[in-house]
Amino acid sequence: MMGMEFAILDIETRIDKDLLNRVFFAGEGLSEQESYERFREELRERGGDFFPLTLHLPVSLAIGHVGPDHILRRMETLEVPRDPEEQLVGKFWAFLENFSGCVVTFNGRRFDLPVLELAAIRWRIAAPRYFDQSDSARSPHSPERHLDLCEYLTNYGQVGLRGGMDLLAKMVGLPGKQAMNGSMVQECFDAGRFDEIHRYCRTDVIQTYFLFLRVELMRGRLSHASYDAAYSASSAFLEELHTQCGTVK
Repeated sequence: MMGMEFAILDIETRIDKDLLNRVFFAGEGLSEQESYERFREELRERGGDFFPLTLHLPVSLAIGHVGPDHILRRMETLEVPRDPEEQLVGKFWAFLENFSGCVVTFNGRRFDLPVLELAAIRWRIAAPRYFDQSDSARSPHSPERHLDLCEYLTNYGQVGLRGGMDLLAKMVGLPGKQAMNGSMVQECFDAGRFDEIHRYCRTDVIQTYFLFLRVELMRGRLSHASYDAAYSASSAFLEELHTQCGTVK
């Protein structure tokens, strides 16, 4: 991946309560909120509370733009309500169709990108380069276009990674998950606390970036000197991360 640009990607989502009601509780006379709560209870009775991927809609999307020198140069955020959901998704696909570097995610192959693909179907968005080219970020055989850190660190699903991103972040000296976590996004959305969602999404991208640096060092894609240079040059984002998370460096 030497000489290539990178895009660190993360999304936060809400549940499409209207669709949930129309599909799973059609004809039962439930409100959207009633159907949401009933479905959540059914999930919990089965030992979980994660809603099916098909019901998720992106409400916050952050991209960290990283140069070939592995320095995080800037952050870009697409945010509801500033960007209506349809426009948010459209802007993302317009970016990805014209991006020739490597997308970096944590569990993006199983969540972020599939959610965005379903959103493209919903809003009639065409992305032929992504869907039709064998070397796109969608292809599992094209690691030069999409590095899913979770996929990579689990040996492509062969081993478990208990603790996930939170554990890995804390293992390398990052704050990890703090007061806000993904399970709270729906509550914040319903309460109109959009800024909390967007800050959380942004901090996830920053933490993913610094974990990515460590993985690149481990893989031999960066020398220790290059790693230190990139880390130092991106320190302003690290300071932002600690400020947002209320942690001391």
